[in-house]
Amino acid sequence: MRLPRAPHTALLLCVAATTLTGCSGAGSGSLDRSSGAPGSVRSSSTAPSVAADSRQSVVTFTGASSSRAADLRRTTDRMRARARSLGLTDVRVETHDRAITVTGPSVDEKRLMELGVSGRLGFRPVLAEETPGAPQAPQPSPSASSDPAQGRAVTEGLRPRAAGSASASAVPAPAEGGAQDAALQQRFAALDCTRRKRPETERDAPAQDSVVACGADGSASSPRAKYLLGPTAVDGSHVASAKALRDQQIGNWTVRLDFDSVGARQFSALTGDLSINTAPQNQFAIVLDGAVISAPSVSRRLGGGTADISGSFTRESAEQLAATLGSGALPAPVALTSVTRLPHS
Repeated sequence: MRLPRAPHTALLLCVAATTLTGCSGAGSGSLDRSSGAPGSVRSSSTAPSVAADSRQSVVTFTGASSSRAADLRRTTDRMRARARSLGLTDVRVETHDRAITVTGPSVDEKRLMELGVSGRLGFRPVLAEETPGAPQAPQPSPSASSDPAQGRAVTEGLRPRAAGSASASAVPAPAEGGAQDAALQQRFAALDCTRRKRPETERDAPAQDSVVACGADGSASSPRAKYLLGPTAVDGSHVASAKALRDQQIGNWTVRLDFDSVGARQFSALTGDLSINTAPQNQFAIVLDGAVISAPSVSRRLGGGTADISGSFTRESAEQLAATLGSGALPAPVALTSVTRLPHS
């Protein structure tokens, strides 16, 4: 299942010890991993009213045969936490043997299905990037505040580019006799990100491995980029909480990530190492379930332990992303197997 994402034109990622101008705001859709008790979810919400349609939908997910019962129970709890974060009303999430059922108002059916998104997140250094039809060009330097603890990394990897021949930038040469590196370059060359259905062959690759990946979104004028990425430098398990916020000055929705102490140190080290490189190797990729949702470039070490992902989000898409990232990846990934609408009672 694919998590809907907002277009990433002019996407910004801001990192600061304190709130940056243009990245602040009050919002909703927050989720802290320390919160959440099991049980059905019943809370006030901004979700659509069910007055127009009182029908119920039952969404069924099935875990892999290799999944342990304990992991399925933990997965159920995290799906409940996501529902609570989204403010879904009258929702029940229950485990039945290897199946997990989500029952709620049919008007919320799309969000009920999205509760089963795996949500595996990682931050990886970009080794190479290629966009079909785009000429190679240097990327502009990101802006930064005068405070050394504050900075702004501007995502260029998914922006529209001028038409031209395809080009790849700075693909690292394989080490002498490095068959593994040569095979990785071959996978990068063969990866086709122009297809409507994005490849998911490496979504479960070990964190210590280098991988190839496609951008999450694209269009006829701005095809999806493809990336060659190094091992995971910051794992999504070190995101302590995520919130959907609205910038009160310009009205845009953002998703704010707060790292735990380990994640903050790792993120600072990652951006410090990348800041001395030239494009595209001064970029890091934010990878969600095998797809690159953002690839910001950096020019300095970024500390503070807080990151704002902002772009053309709607309130719903920002809250959905915050709920997914804030809960953490599902311990036992599940597959959507059926959606049933119950008749009126």
